[in-house]
Parts: sequence; structure tokens; C-alpha cells
Amino acid sequence: MSSLGAGSFVGQRSLRLRVAPGLEAAVALLGACLDQPPSPPSPAQGTVEHRAIPSTVLSLPLTDQAGQTITLGFLWGRTVMPVSFLSLWSDICPLTTGDLLQIQRSLDAARVRHRVQIVELSVDPGRDRQTRLAAYGRLTSATWEHVTESLSALAAVSNYFGFVHEQVPQGTAFAIDWLTHRPLTYDVNHPDGYVLIDKNSSEIFSAGAEPDFHGSLNPTLRHILSDQGVQNLEAPPNQVGLQRQPLSWAIRQTLPAAGA
Repeated sequence: MSSLGAGSFVGQRSLRLRVAPGLEAAVALLGACLDQPPSPPSPAQGTVEHRAIPSTVLSLPLTDQAGQTITLGFLWGRTVMPVSFLSLWSDICPLTTGDLLQIQRSLDAARVRHRVQIVELSVDPGRDRQTRLAAYGRLTSATWEHVTESLSALAAVSNYFGFVHEQVPQGTAFAIDWLTHRPLTYDVNHPDGYVLIDKNSSEIFSAGAEPDFHGSLNPTLRHILSDQGVQNLEAPPNQVGLQRQPLSWAIRQTLPAAGA
């Protein structure tokens, strides 16, 4: 059996010593790159801000799909993403839910779902009661919080976050309620925006763009789209919409892309 002589051992050792500093520098550089937090969102994506949310807003009672009363203040310690919606708006809201499903998959891929709470907040409390929200979650496979509230609580949260809404006559002929299968009699116009609240309950970002959905939409969500909604899916408006980058910046961790 052959063996390495002492000279060979010393030679290998000196080679390791010569290579090691270079490897250390490369590892250090890689670590520095990985530690760089995502950059802030651009003005085209929305508004970066920092305003402490008053306790009067944080304590507003909201009822989720399980019938539990929660508040935004109750979610302290996580990044919270309130999104305005109503379960019966078939032009845009199914696309918003599709976007949120992709975002949740990104959170799962990065193993940070526990750090973020998505909240779809209804601007139609007259119809979006707890049982309907629960049915919407089951129908769409959306597992985050869906909340409804009293008219006074809706007015307060809408005024603060800019979720302006208005009840209008139903504009789509033969529009049918996906749950009761009865004709719809009114609609609610509202912005398609969302806000980001940091773990200390300060609003740090807001955006008002329509969802610019890309990918394969959940077949159930596609089924509830109106004709206009299908057009929006096939030719998305030239908007920024719900994107991973603002949320990546908020949690200081890059979220990977995730399919629908």
C-alpha cells in the first residue's frame, strides 16, 4: 500500500492555506449579497409611508369566516396585508383572490407564512356575512382571513385606509349570486387597493392598482368571473397590481415566484 510522504502532506496543507483566503472572501461576498434586504417599492407601485395607526382603528371589531371577532391590533407582531373586496364583484375580485393565492404560495415557498397575515376586508357587509365568507373561502381555497364588519366599523376603516366604496345599481345583466343562484340587485364600487402594516402596527405602504394577474387562474375563480372579468384576465389592465416586491420589502426577505 502506498502512502503520502510528509512532503506531500505539507504541500497539500500549504495549498489549502493559499486557497482558503479566496474562498473566505467569496463566501463573505455571497453572504453580504444574501443579507441585502429588498429595495423599497417604486412610486409606480404605490406609496411608501410610515404612520402609526390609531387605536380607534386598530380596535375596530371585525368578524372572520369562522365567526370569531378579531381586530387589526390583535394581529400585532406580524406584517398585515388588508385588501378591500366583496365576494360578489365578478369583474375584479376573483383576480385579486388569484393574486393572493400566488402570494401565499410564495410565502409558503419561503417558509414565512407565519410572519404575514392577509386580510380580505369586505366593503359589502350587508351580503358578506360570516357564512358567505366561509363559503367563499371553501370555494376558492383561500385560507387567510376574510372579514366583515358593521357599517360604522366599515366607515371608520374605509376612511382611514382610503377604501372608498359606493353602492350602485347592478350593471351586469343577468348577474347571478354564486351562492344563492338568485339575481343580483346591486353592486359596490370600490378601489382595488391594499395596504401593508408592519409588525408594530404602522402603515408602511399603500397601493390602489387593479390586479395584473398572470398565470393560470383557479378554475373556480374563473367560473365566477363576469364577461368583463374574463376580458380583464385575458388582457390585464396596464396596472401594477398585487406584487411580491412590496411585501418582500416589508418583511425584509425576497419572496420567490410561485405559480397559480
